[in-house]
Amino acid sequence: MKTIHRLSILVTLMAVFVQCNKVDLPIPKPAPVIIVQGSIFPAVDSTNLNRDFKKTYVEEFTGHKCITCPANTKKLLTQLSENPERMIVVAYHAGSFARVDLPKYPTDFNTEYATEFYDFNGMSTEPIPSAIINRRAFENYNGLYLFNNATTFWKAPINFENENTSTDFALGVAADYNDSLDAILVQTSIEALNEITGNFRVLTLLVEDSIVAEQLDAEADEGVYPNKIVTDYVHRHVLRKKLSTDVSISGDRVIEGGLAINTWADLQLQGAIPETVLDMHQLLVVSILINEETGEVVQSEETHVHLDE
Repeated sequence: MKTIHRLSILVTLMAVFVQCNKVDLPIPKPAPVIIVQGSIFPAVDSTNLNRDFKKTYVEEFTGHKCITCPANTKKLLTQLSENPERMIVVAYHAGSFARVDLPKYPTDFNTEYATEFYDFNGMSTEPIPSAIINRRAFENYNGLYLFNNATTFWKAPINFENENTSTDFALGVAADYNDSLDAILVQTSIEALNEITGNFRVLTLLVEDSIVAEQLDAEADEGVYPNKIVTDYVHRHVLRKKLSTDVSISGDRVIEGGLAINTWADLQLQGAIPETVLDMHQLLVVSILINEETGEVVQSEETHVHLDE
């Protein structure tokens, strides 16, 4: 794979293209290859999709100057390690705890979408860390939508959500890095497992995992890390960019009016890689299917970005 160059002449080549196709007749799988302006989109393996349960999509609000965040993140990562097939986690760095503060906190984890979602949920008046689970309120937890130590910690509602045993959708996502375009090509394919009515959107996010950078940590040994700033902290599941092209907080519309049982809807995206990405080998694409009326996540999936090397 060639070294990633940031030449202004490539800007037009890295524009995002979107196609949404509704398939009206039952077919065994989505079209394996889509070609747009000479770009070949990756195929989704329709034989290996999760059709058994809705995954638990967790959006974690955090920041490198949040002293209590590491301990709570550890608990979340423990849940993830115990339920790797059930859970997807994306960390949003936004707000005052995520600001770059030289010289102690030079790494910029902020993104436009993280800030937008942070503001959308009024997080400036909420404690950090906090988490939103499948973007829904939980009646059995006092109708809470946002979870943190000031209300109810997120462990119990995540465990509750992990126990669901049904879903109306199977969702698959595939992502390739195109060396000649210096861009990522993404295909998301959705199968209706029941008769579906309503409009649905797909939010497509680019995530970088395991970034080594500074973090304030209450549990740090000050004999090793002065002022409790851990300089080799490993940041997990960091949002790097919203790949969706629509301005909606829920991404691009992919299902309009409904979808017949056993039929498919597909979405293709081509997006540029942000300058902030440090390691291409740690990139993932997360696709989140959202009910447009309720805002609730109804299915989610993730995949590593495939590199030609």
